[in-house]
Amino acid sequence: MPQFESSFYHHKHSKKNHIFLILILFFVFLFTSPVFGKVSLVASISDIKYIAEQVAGDRADVYGMIRGVDDPHFVMTRPDFLVKLSEADVLCVVGLDLEIGWIPYLQQQSRNMKIQKGQPGYCDTSFGVKILGEPTVMMDRSMGDMHIYGNPHYWNDPINAIQMAQNIKNALTRVDPLNGEYYENNFNSFKKRLIQVTKEEMKKMEPYFGLKVAVFHDQFVYLASRFKFNANLTIEERPGVPPSVRYMDQVISYMIAEKIKIILIGPYHNPKYAEYVSSKVPGSVVVTLPVSVGALDTTSYEETLRLSLQKIRDASDKTK
Repeated sequence: MPQFESSFYHHKHSKKNHIFLILILFFVFLFTSPVFGKVSLVASISDIKYIAEQVAGDRADVYGMIRGVDDPHFVMTRPDFLVKLSEADVLCVVGLDLEIGWIPYLQQQSRNMKIQKGQPGYCDTSFGVKILGEPTVMMDRSMGDMHIYGNPHYWNDPINAIQMAQNIKNALTRVDPLNGEYYENNFNSFKKRLIQVTKEEMKKMEPYFGLKVAVFHDQFVYLASRFKFNANLTIEERPGVPPSVRYMDQVISYMIAEKIKIILIGPYHNPKYAEYVSSKVPGSVVVTLPVSVGALDTTSYEETLRLSLQKIRDASDKTK
C-alpha cells in the first residue's frame, strides 16, 4: 500500500475511533449525570421538602424523610432512608445539630460521597440565617438537649425560609449547572410570594404586637421575633426533659402575675404538661400550632404560617 494511502487509512480509522470514544463518553455522561436526568434531592424535614419543590420544579425528585407531625429531634431511622441517601445528588438539612441523633449516622452508612459535609451535594439550609438563642454560658448534658449553636427552629420565620430557598437553589445549581437559570427563576417567584405573605400577615398581627404567650418547647422564638409577640416563657425546664411540678408551679405563678393566657405547643409534644399548667391558670388555653408543613392538614409553607398566626390571634381574642 502506498504511504499516502496508509496514512489516509490510519487517519480515517483514528477519526472513527475518536468519534466512537466521544459517543461512549456522551452516553456515560448521559446516564450518570443529573444534568440530563432528574436531580435526586433528599430533605430532612417537610418544610425543606416543600421549599425544595418550589425551587426545583420539575427538574428534581424531592424526597422528605419525616412528616410534619414528626419530632425532628428524635427520629427512628428506616431502611428506605438509606436507599434514598445512597442515590441522592443533594441532601438538605436544618443543621445547628437539630438532626444530630440521626442524619450523620445515615450519611456515613449511605457511602455516598456527594452528600457528605463540605461536598457540593450537601446543603445546610441555616447558612446565612441570623440565629437566635445562641448560648452565653458553657453547657453540658445536665442541661438537657441544649443546642450549642443556637435555636434551630428558624424555618418558622418566612424571611429565613427565603434564605433557605437560596441555599437550596445554590446546591441544585452546583450539581446541575445547566438548569441554574431555571432554579433562579423559581427561587425569585417563591421569594416574591413569601414577601407578600409576610406583609399581609404582619398587618393582621399589628393589633397583637407585644402579646405574651407561654410555650412548651422553645420553638416559636423566630415566629415571635418576626411577628412581634413574646414567646420566652417555657414549660420545659430543660429541653427534652419532663418538667418538675416545682418548676411548673413557678410557671403558673408567673403566668397569673403577667396575665399570660396562651400556651403554644407543637403537634408532636405530649400535651399533658401544658394542660396541667393551663388547668391552674384561670381562663388560659392550650393551642397546638402546625410548626411544619403537613401538620394539622396544611399542605404548603404559606398555609402553615397563616394557620399558626390565625390560631394565635383567635386564642388572644378568646382569652381577653
